[in-house]
Amino acid sequence: MTTKKLKSKPKPIKKIGRPKFVVTKDMCERAEAYASQGLTSEQIALALGIGQSTLYDKQNEFKEFGEAIKRGKGRGIQRVTNKLYEKALEGDNTAMIFYLKNRAGWQDKIEKETIIEQRQVIDLTRISDEELDNLERTLRRASTQSLERENEKIIEGVHKEIVVSD
Repeated sequence: MTTKKLKSKPKPIKKIGRPKFVVTKDMCERAEAYASQGLTSEQIALALGIGQSTLYDKQNEFKEFGEAIKRGKGRGIQRVTNKLYEKALEGDNTAMIFYLKNRAGWQDKIEKETIIEQRQVIDLTRISDEELDNLERTLRRASTQSLERENEKIIEGVHKEIVVSD
């Protein structure tokens, strides 16, 4: 008796990867809604279940898909801008400052303190000893007064303490 081998049906080949992305009216609406919520292109792609490169390809291939994303981004920016403007008009200081910095060119004031030290050489060879003694006494008095001023301390703008040096 001979045995025949039965031929089995070939197994269907499974496609690997994501299912094909088809741009439909529903997909355009979803993409527009995601964009209006402030999602980035990468986040929109993830939410739609596609790669970022596929998102860019489909935007270029289907004009209505790209326009839906642009429209959504604009709508989201418009909503937030309107809320910011309303808050500013209601007297919200933070909103007013933010608005003015971004729309009116306001900037934070930056204060810099610059100390310039100058030194000069004075030729004292033609001054008499008596004049030099007078000059020395004057400089000592000025130096003592300067030290007294440095020793004054103001604590929190309320209490003033004066320390006199001997």
